[in-house]
Amino acid sequence: MIRNQSRQRYSRDFKIEITRMHVEERMSYRVISKRIKEKYSIRISKNTICKMVNEIACYSKGDIKIKQEYRPNWEGYLTVDDKYFSVGGNKKLILTATDSSGDLIHLEIFDQVEQHRVDEFFGFIERHLKYPLIAITTDLDEMLEKSISKQYGNKVLHQKCLKHAMDTIDRIIQLKQKRKKLQMTPLNDKEEYRKNLEEHKEAQKIYDLCKKALYSRKKEFTIELLNQLINHKEKYPSLSKFLNRHLDKLLTHQKDEKIKKTNNIAENINRRLMIRLKTIESFKNFNSAKNYLNLYKNYLRFKPYTDCKGKNKIKNGKSPLEVCGVVLKSKDWLKNAVTFY
Repeated sequence: MIRNQSRQRYSRDFKIEITRMHVEERMSYRVISKRIKEKYSIRISKNTICKMVNEIACYSKGDIKIKQEYRPNWEGYLTVDDKYFSVGGNKKLILTATDSSGDLIHLEIFDQVEQHRVDEFFGFIERHLKYPLIAITTDLDEMLEKSISKQYGNKVLHQKCLKHAMDTIDRIIQLKQKRKKLQMTPLNDKEEYRKNLEEHKEAQKIYDLCKKALYSRKKEFTIELLNQLINHKEKYPSLSKFLNRHLDKLLTHQKDEKIKKTNNIAENINRRLMIRLKTIESFKNFNSAKNYLNLYKNYLRFKPYTDCKGKNKIKNGKSPLEVCGVVLKSKDWLKNAVTFY
């Protein structure tokens, strides 16, 4: 039944159908409005559809509730990522924390980007979720580094993302620019081509040397390789400054082979969130954005994997929470994710 006849309001089942169309089938509110008109011959504005989805989202279980109800066995190796998005034309920060199993244990958005809010994010994970943290991998963000140091001190290993580090090194030595410049140099201009080729070779050598050093399992080998950069110190002072600033935490993975060298797991989660947010032109207020993200987070936690490859292929058919040893009451993600079932 689409409407409750006594009050002429849309039924909860209809709102759930709308929510499933948006979350599961990735339909925008505009497309859903068109499909509803085709299927039921009724007109519903995209704003009304947005309100319906947000109403269902309000019943979405919080992270503490899920922890208490399902008791997942997390692995203890956390990856954290931050992204910016718009609410009513204003930039907001989203922080996600993902267990190495793939379970998105906590997501939070901030109306103001302040250090103490980031501190609270990690405080929530420790005090309320009681996450068994062994090591944490982040990008190079200083706010994250300060919060981790303040919250955990030396009790927890902190790894900085090697992919972000290599991207920074690429920018410092201008490898991509030199490659592009070489490709655009006419072959008949032999002098210019030779010059650009030598510059590209030098930059590529430095890049490969840094990558080999940072990904090495042995610190002695890392130091031996980085010592070969001494000849390039004057030409690339920013490179030496960058390595001196971050090297210690870029090599944390050498202390524990289970530590994630990159924060790709959390970044991939955030990338999916950003794709979904693009289907919504703009959130009208902060709370609607918060409710929506909480609903979609739960969708990701309860939805079974279908396209894992390689060593992760065994995860297919299981949700991230099931990978953490949880036995779900239902295979329907929405029935697990909201409180009214």
